[in-house]
Amino acid sequence: MTVDPDSRARTHLANERTFLAWFRTGITLVALGLAAAQFLGSDTLDGPPLVHILATLVIVTGGFVVAVGLTRYREGRRRIDAEEFRPAWSSINVVAGGAFAITAIAIGFVWLVRLA
Repeated sequence: MTVDPDSRARTHLANERTFLAWFRTGITLVALGLAAAQFLGSDTLDGPPLVHILATLVIVTGGFVVAVGLTRYREGRRRIDAEEFRPAWSSINVVAGGAFAITAIAIGFVWLVRLA
């Protein structure tokens, strides 16, 4: 069986575009966390510093998303070269679960700040 070099190049380029999407998302989360820390100001509640906790959580999530994207890129590159493909499963579930958790935390944060 002959492998079409153009098809292989397109597949590698698609893998790179997918990594760039993960990267943009992660960097956007980091910027959002920094903006939240800067513009939300200091906490109005006594107790734990909610703004800083939320901002830190968003920044860490951004870094995690970039790391997941890099891992998926490297694995995809290896699979393309080995001519074997399996769709992603665990990394997508982990990132989606993290997004749901942060969503719940953010909603709680918004209501706590509103009640203060």
